[in-house]
Amino acid sequence: MFFQLHAQALRVAIPDDDYPPYYYVLDNSLTGFSVETLHDIASDLAIQLEFQRLPWSRVVNHVATGKADVIPVFYKTPLRMQQFEYSDESYLVDPIVLLCVNPCPFKFDGTLASVGDEPVATVRHFSYGSLLDEMEFARADLVESDHMLFKMLLAKRVKLIMASAHTIRHSALLQQAGDKVVMLQPALDSVEVFFAFSKKHGISAAQREQFNQALVRFKRGERYQQLLTKYQLQPR
Repeated sequence: MFFQLHAQALRVAIPDDDYPPYYYVLDNSLTGFSVETLHDIASDLAIQLEFQRLPWSRVVNHVATGKADVIPVFYKTPLRMQQFEYSDESYLVDPIVLLCVNPCPFKFDGTLASVGDEPVATVRHFSYGSLLDEMEFARADLVESDHMLFKMLLAKRVKLIMASAHTIRHSALLQQAGDKVVMLQPALDSVEVFFAFSKKHGISAAQREQFNQALVRFKRGERYQQLLTKYQLQPR
């Protein structure tokens, strides 16, 4: 299989803030569900991976401008589809939920209307999927990472935050907090997770097709099921 790239490496842009279970540092090594998935696809295609860890806004810019080839954890929105090419298939579904300090003062019914005009703290420049991005509510883009959002919530500097249910369940900070926080149910939305590729000076359409085929093989294989079990995740 021929997958010619820049110096034979796929340049992967990942934020410098850990985002478990997708990517995080453990024992001085970068790991996580998305990282292990990429390693398996790279092995199938006989290519190397070159990871670039950058602030979130620079991750998006690097791939948009062709300084990197792929973002491994990306939601699909109409605006983003103008800037990036996406893998043909998603490889996970991410529930988006609200979190509040216990006891939670809201009678939540699964809609943002049930929390009234209370500001919902979110990560700057971060998409929560097309539905929530386009919805009108009191969104307050305050910080650069989910970890910082969690710290603000535990310090009671905000009453409500929006985040991925997967990252909440894998957050060491929130695990240590025990029953101090409440994840409101049901989820506001469930968003598919894709790989997003650069449209500028990135990999070619033929190379993306090879990647897509490798992703399909991976999802059909035993290894995919093993990783879902390892990270306690639900498939697409």
